[in-house]
Amino acid sequence: MEEREVTEQGEAFIRGWYARIDAKVPFEEIAGDTAGESLIVDFPGNPLDFCGFKSWYEGQCRDFTGRHQLHTVRVSGSDTEMEIFSEITWTAEKTEGGALTLYPNVTLKLVKDGGWKVRYYGCVDRK
Repeated sequence: MEEREVTEQGEAFIRGWYARIDAKVPFEEIAGDTAGESLIVDFPGNPLDFCGFKSWYEGQCRDFTGRHQLHTVRVSGSDTEMEIFSEITWTAEKTEGGALTLYPNVTLKLVKDGGWKVRYYGCVDRK
């Protein structure tokens, strides 16, 4: 696969990933974009396995109305593996009141398994 193709597929994937999260699609749809039980989630001070990711996702859907804004997206990879780095701003309102803004740098590592699947989802706070 050419570098341009990898970049286009990676950018489309991450934009779709956050569009689905922001739209609060059912977890099963998000889970279909992951490597399932092999998923590693590396949130700051809160590493999660697949079941932990499900609990986190359902909690953020219930407790926040948020939007992800992508600033920088860099993609590298091959026909079978891809890494996507992005700088993001996440702004949200808590359902109980109050605003929240986070500034994560996010790394997604994908494997091709009938389509691109997230194997690693890591965040590091910029601020």
